[in-house]
Amino acid sequence: MEMMSIIFFYFATLTCLVRAVIRTTRGLHILQLDGYKTGRYLKWMRQHLRNCFETKEILIIGGILILTAFYPQYSDTWLFPVLCLAWGGFQIYMSTQGKKVEAKKPLVYTARAKRVFGLSICLLVGIATTLVLIAKTSPWRIAIFLFSEITVVNLTIANLLIYPLERTINGAYLLSAKKRIKTFQPKVIGITGSYGKTSTKYILHQILSEKFNTLMTPDSYNTPMGICKVIRGELTAEHEIFIVEMGAYKRGDIRELCNLASPQIGILTAVGPQHLERFKSIENIAKTKYELIESLPSGGLAIFNCDNEICAGLANKREKDGNPVRRYATEPFPVASASEHVELTATNIQHTDAGLTFTIHTSVGTAEIRTPLLGRHNVSNILAATAVSIECGMTLEEIRVAIANVVPVPHRLQLTASEGSVTIIDDSFNSNPVGAKAALEVLTEIQGGKKVLVTPGMVELGEREYEENKRLGEHAADVCDLVILVGPKRTTPILDGLKAVQYPNQQIIVALNLEEVKQHLATQVQAGDVVLFENDLPDTYNEEQQSVLHQ
Repeated sequence: MEMMSIIFFYFATLTCLVRAVIRTTRGLHILQLDGYKTGRYLKWMRQHLRNCFETKEILIIGGILILTAFYPQYSDTWLFPVLCLAWGGFQIYMSTQGKKVEAKKPLVYTARAKRVFGLSICLLVGIATTLVLIAKTSPWRIAIFLFSEITVVNLTIANLLIYPLERTINGAYLLSAKKRIKTFQPKVIGITGSYGKTSTKYILHQILSEKFNTLMTPDSYNTPMGICKVIRGELTAEHEIFIVEMGAYKRGDIRELCNLASPQIGILTAVGPQHLERFKSIENIAKTKYELIESLPSGGLAIFNCDNEICAGLANKREKDGNPVRRYATEPFPVASASEHVELTATNIQHTDAGLTFTIHTSVGTAEIRTPLLGRHNVSNILAATAVSIECGMTLEEIRVAIANVVPVPHRLQLTASEGSVTIIDDSFNSNPVGAKAALEVLTEIQGGKKVLVTPGMVELGEREYEENKRLGEHAADVCDLVILVGPKRTTPILDGLKAVQYPNQQIIVALNLEEVKQHLATQVQAGDVVLFENDLPDTYNEEQQSVLHQ
């Protein structure tokens, strides 16, 4: 009996350890999505306590511990090995259960992720070994069954312990990147804004690449270490221009990026409520984005989107300091004073089945523009790219030809045709109020049959999230023949907006996930219909992904 108890106890301990490792991997994914920021990770834990800890499992263990208190002799009976065997089997069952959810941003085993994961596993093994040795003969040894529930805390401890090492490594990488920039001396163009920065970056890169050897930060590489990786791994002496997208979650973030990349030209695409949840106020967002402009050298060119009222005000501030400024806007001017100062404008904006057409007016001439890009906001992005291209020495004709060949940015109003001749508008990357409105305008303009919207709504808008999503529902009611909402909880504001304007209930479908969406689309759409996918839930907010630590 004693030998059997020991074998089954070790079996239960080992299965708890294996499950703890699996849950640590899933927790590491969330930590990575939060930029390895312990504060953000703890905030996520507070918001998803039910998902971090398996309530039923804790209750079962609590019952066993109560049994231990009132019946300590159990460890010398047949009951103990049976409990160990059952618990080990339960751990195996839980480890293999759960529907695999495809992540928008999958876990990437970078060097840092491996170090955090490795230290976390070492801590788990150390804790398990200590508990086994201490409780080897105690009737309370079954308390080790709680082991798999400490993984979230364990990962936090590992991240804190390794922080000094990571800071030292990052410091060395940043110093190396700064030296590389200084040695090669490319013309560095910084781009920031609440939205539009990634699209502007792609458009500008494609235009400038027609004449110059140009490098840009890929995808959403807009953090210090992401930019550092590009500089150290891809920037060479042959690159004449380096385009850097700059993102931020708090005051000082963009100044840090500027200290690394040293931009000579800065573009401010917009200031809006994106990430208001983190910044707390629009004023904080504006000050943070303006850090790019403040970091430019004396005489460095600052380019502002004057369709955005806050940007128009910041342009005036920059100009008063005696530094060069370029403004761009689309007619009719949303900002009343814009027409008095704007150097680049776009008029006669029209959507066609092939994309956008408009007339661009600059200080060096006028040109008729055709582009496969969609959405009025992309006109603004093109104007920003044009301003920089002119500054870099390209002629308006060279720019016009380049714009005609611009390839749509992936998942940003990307027009495709699916099986069955259904037109798909893919705008599934990080929606914002301006972009969502533009996407609905595109849906209106494109000729076709039924107009269908698929959306989980917009996120990270702080106190304005409900209001903006409700407004999205109201706008959708004017455009769409069918609205499919993804995620019952998060889409409540959109549903409220639809109901507020008395949108027919039979034209609303609420789906749990994208798999359900596909099933509904298979029965609801036919040849000639147009489907707009507006935004995709970030992994940390996905209503399915929230159970990531359970299994």
